[in-house]
Amino acid sequence: MDSGPSRDPSAAADESEAGSFPDRKAGLLEAADIACFRATPSGTIVAVNDAFTRLTGYTRSELDERPFGALFDDGTRLESLDSDLDGGSSSTTSTPVSIRTKTGSVPCTVHLERRPRDDTDQEPTITGIVRRRRVPARSSAASESDLTYGRTFEALANALPDGIIVLDTDSDIQYANPAVERILGHDPDELVGSSKVTIIPERLRQTHLSALQRYLETGERHINWTYVELPGQHTDGHEVPLGVSLNDFTFDGDRYFVGLFRDISPRKEAEQTLTEKVVQLESVSYLGRNALESTDIDDLLEKATELVTASLNAEYATVFEHDAADSDAGVLRLRAGSGIDVADGATTPASGSIAAAVLAGDGPIVIEDLESDDRFDGPSVSTDRDVRSGITVTIGPVSDPWGVLDVYATDRREFADHDIDFLESVATILATAIERQGYERCLNETVSELEASNERLEQFAYAASHDLQEPLRMVSSYLQLIERRYADELDAEGREFIDYAVDGADRMREMIDGLLEYSRIDSQGDPFEPVDLDAVLADVLTDLQVMIDRSDAEISIEPLPEVRGDSHQLRQLFQNLLSNAIEYSGDEPPRMDVTAERSGRTWEISVRDEGIGIDPDKQDRVFRVFQRLHSREEYEGTGIGLALCRRIVERHSGRIWVDAEPGEGSTFSFTIPADGSR
Repeated sequence: MDSGPSRDPSAAADESEAGSFPDRKAGLLEAADIACFRATPSGTIVAVNDAFTRLTGYTRSELDERPFGALFDDGTRLESLDSDLDGGSSSTTSTPVSIRTKTGSVPCTVHLERRPRDDTDQEPTITGIVRRRRVPARSSAASESDLTYGRTFEALANALPDGIIVLDTDSDIQYANPAVERILGHDPDELVGSSKVTIIPERLRQTHLSALQRYLETGERHINWTYVELPGQHTDGHEVPLGVSLNDFTFDGDRYFVGLFRDISPRKEAEQTLTEKVVQLESVSYLGRNALESTDIDDLLEKATELVTASLNAEYATVFEHDAADSDAGVLRLRAGSGIDVADGATTPASGSIAAAVLAGDGPIVIEDLESDDRFDGPSVSTDRDVRSGITVTIGPVSDPWGVLDVYATDRREFADHDIDFLESVATILATAIERQGYERCLNETVSELEASNERLEQFAYAASHDLQEPLRMVSSYLQLIERRYADELDAEGREFIDYAVDGADRMREMIDGLLEYSRIDSQGDPFEPVDLDAVLADVLTDLQVMIDRSDAEISIEPLPEVRGDSHQLRQLFQNLLSNAIEYSGDEPPRMDVTAERSGRTWEISVRDEGIGIDPDKQDRVFRVFQRLHSREEYEGTGIGLALCRRIVERHSGRIWVDAEPGEGSTFSFTIPADGSR
């Protein structure tokens, strides 16, 4: 069957003379593969296009001068259709018919347009556009024909994932491609001839019609025609988000609009998911900061439930504390909630509930529809409305949970993985805050105990300085009185015994004075202020001048920094370290170096000597109270001097240590914060 266009120019000219469509509208319809014809008012066909020949199965020669009414199954004549047209002006009409083809019949809609007689005195003609009301099976002859521009357009439009709709100025649909059905559920053939408002949500239809009318009157556009996002109305009732590109064109004096659109639901869902994740991350961040700053755990729990309901768009959220000691299975005690009234001390049994399964290590538990989920009777807390879905997670480790965190919604819902992760993150923050609160409570108790212990130590120090000193003075006085009164009656051994007793009392008094001073390092110290260590060390050297001269000591001193501290205690620190270095110098004259080195935010100050040194195994003992490494016959002292040094350094937020080897000298070093140093 000869249904394709001729490739020969002369043949084209012949066809034009024989009744092809020479105007632009015919070319547009040919490209769109829409069947059309031209006939006289009496019904004689004078021209057809390729799409019409494919539709009917006849060649042009078979259709030429053929009465169009002969193609109607129901005997409808073109003259009867033409009677509906006004012969004096351009007019249109359309009607459903059934066209008899060479192999059968095809249900169609015929759209007729009549052109009046013009100035050329030509005979009036009727142009007909034929649209199939359903797509029939192609004949073998048509399937074997050459691919025309119309077929190319049809194949391209059919293959496109985007929907295509062509409208007239009345918003009536003139063309729809197959993708429209995939996107919106509407049959393209049924859409043709209907109004576009059928695919626009009802709430936007009047807005569309008003905007179209305004554009036709003023040319003013209120949306971006290049790309705009609008909802489409699906046949099942729901709205589909669409990305739409619009354009208009005028053909043969008529204006048309073409819209290309695609379903952007996946992108919208991805954007929604991303928005939800951002909101959830911000909520976790806010709750984390609040957990670090808040000391009220109940206030933190309330904030957590409010954030959870807002972030997950749910109605209820609860926090239950698990008290396993109340019964064999334990109870859940309501501590906080959002969307419900939190009754003081409200409890619910843990057994058989969602929380029980989570506490048993089965969690987190996600319920999409409680009505169809027969694992549980209901949520952990009663609410005014029915609960349909929710998530429950543990607060704290599964092995020893503190409680549970629940979130509930009144609709059936599928929760995403990031929703579960978010709820677990909130539960982790709560567990950390609760654990920290427990640590702080223990720490406060320990501090209270230490304060009480220090108070007792102060009381002991007061007793030592007053009550214990008096008997020692009495013993020493009476021994000296015995020595003076009965000196002639005592032999050498008796006087020696009295000397021992007096010396012991004096040493006991020195030890009590040292212990009193040790106990008052923190409580009786001066407030910290800027201290010039060079000046402090100069005062110490003045105090030790007699000792330095007697031992012929040499002291090398590097410039020392300015720090914040207690000048009196720092003076005592240097005096103890230098006097010890002189005393334990051995047989050689003492040689000492005092140095300072900056290390980050601290100063490290060292006093090095070339004395007798210290056994590495005994280096920690020298900083303990009354711990002596040598007998009193070898070296004098109470054994409290270095212990005082440690307490002073610790009060100044530093540490002290010694590096030494027997016979190779010792280096005592301590650190002190560099804040405020020059």
